[in-house]
Amino acid sequence: MKIQIPAFLLLFSVCTISASAQRTISKSNALFGPCFKMINTSQEVKIAPNLTIQTTVRARPASNLRFLGLGTVNVNGQDYQPFGKTQLSAVGNITEFRVYGKKKGAYRGFYFGPYFTYTHYKLKSASIRETFHDANGVAYYGDVSQVIKLNVSGGGMEIGTQGIYLKNHLVIDWTIIGAGFGVLGFQGGIEASNTSDNFDLRNYPDDVANTKMGIEKVFHFHRTIDATSVTIGAKIPWFLMRMGLCIGFGY
Repeated sequence: MKIQIPAFLLLFSVCTISASAQRTISKSNALFGPCFKMINTSQEVKIAPNLTIQTTVRARPASNLRFLGLGTVNVNGQDYQPFGKTQLSAVGNITEFRVYGKKKGAYRGFYFGPYFTYTHYKLKSASIRETFHDANGVAYYGDVSQVIKLNVSGGGMEIGTQGIYLKNHLVIDWTIIGAGFGVLGFQGGIEASNTSDNFDLRNYPDDVANTKMGIEKVFHFHRTIDATSVTIGAKIPWFLMRMGLCIGFGY
C-alpha cells in the first residue's frame, strides 16, 4: 500500500527539523548595567558550526543622576553645579561576532571576536538664573540650562566564556574583557529661557567668555553663539573597554 504524505505536513516536518537544528539565545545583563540603570537585551544566533552573531540593544530611561565635577559652570568667578541634579538618558547598540572552539561548537566554552558599539547619552541640567551685561553696562536676565550629548562609537576585540545548563536552556555568558578604540563625539549647549526683553547672548561677549563648563578646562572647543544659546563641540579619540555578565534562555 502506498502512503501519501500531505505536502503541508512534509513542509512542516522539514521546518521543524531545521529549526531544532539551530538555537537562538536571548539574554539580559546581570552585572554593571543594572547598577547604572542601563538595560541590555541581547539576541545571539548561530551562523556557522562555531560562529555566532550577537546584537545588543541598550537603553537607559531618563532619570535623575548626580553629575558633578565636569558639570561645574563658572560664571564671573563663581562656580555653580547645575548638573548636581540632572536627567540622564541613553540608547545604543553592540554587535559582536563570536568564534567558539571547534570541539564544543557554537554557544559553548571560550569565545573571541570583534565587536562594534555605538551609544548616545544625553544630559539635561537644572537651570540657574544668570545676569549678562551689554557694552553699555545694561543688565539682562535669563534662566540658563545646559544640554550635553555624548556619542561613543568604535570597535575592538573581546574574549569571554559561555555555558548552557538545565537541559540546554539556562545560559550564563561572561564577557571577560573587551578592548578597542573609538571616537567620543561631544556637543554641549548653554540655552537661555524666560529671558528679559531684548536678550541676545551675542551682545554679551565678555560675560559669555566668562561662562565656561568644567570640561573646557580639559579640552579646547569651538564655540557657536546665537541669540539664546551657546554650543561647543568636538570629537575626541577614545579608549573602549567592556566586560559583563549576562543570564539568558536558549531555545
